[in-house]
Amino acid sequence: MTEQNPKLDPFKPAQPHIPGVPHPASESSAGAASHGLVAALLQPPVVLGFLGTFAFLIGISVWLYSRHPMKPIEAAATPSDSTNAASAPTAVTIPVAPGEIATTDELAKPWAFKRFDFVDPDTSLTVPALVVHLPRGGYWGFSLREPFGGCRLEYVTDLKRLESTYNFKGDHPMVGDPCDYSVFDLLKYGPTSDNAIVRGAVVHGTALRPPIAIEIKVEGHKIIAARHE
Repeated sequence: MTEQNPKLDPFKPAQPHIPGVPHPASESSAGAASHGLVAALLQPPVVLGFLGTFAFLIGISVWLYSRHPMKPIEAAATPSDSTNAASAPTAVTIPVAPGEIATTDELAKPWAFKRFDFVDPDTSLTVPALVVHLPRGGYWGFSLREPFGGCRLEYVTDLKRLESTYNFKGDHPMVGDPCDYSVFDLLKYGPTSDNAIVRGAVVHGTALRPPIAIEIKVEGHKIIAARHE
């Protein structure tokens, strides 16, 4: 017959119960429960289920990445040497006189013109110059340097600009001085300081004389600048 009230073991006195502190019996019960949960989780079906879910998530990630891959960071575009060579402006070679400066084919049309440099044989100074095919025949060369100053003359082919900038209305290209807004007509002759007559009469402004002339010769198809006045 089982004892209803077992005797207390004198060598294992009863432990006092403190509020908030779990009883040893409850601790052993909780430990047993946790061990049971771990054992359940380690069962082969449960482990296989976890592995299957993990593999499924990896497969979904790979599929999404294949449809929308991340774009790599693009390096700054550097034009190639061939692109630079193609986009770089072609250098214009300016002929130097005395000597050949153009061909008759280049200046076939009336009022056609070409830039050249004239080197003074006596002083070795280089002067910017221009040659123009006159509409009445022949070619006229002149220095682009202002006769009595440092301003640079310009050949004005835009008649609207000639009127708006120089306040002069003309029916053909003119030579202009952008410093004092004088206008020279290459179809007319005007006097110089030594009473000579030179092409490029002053038709507007305060200039004292026409541009300095450069002698032009034609030998076959060659246009040659020989000397300046």
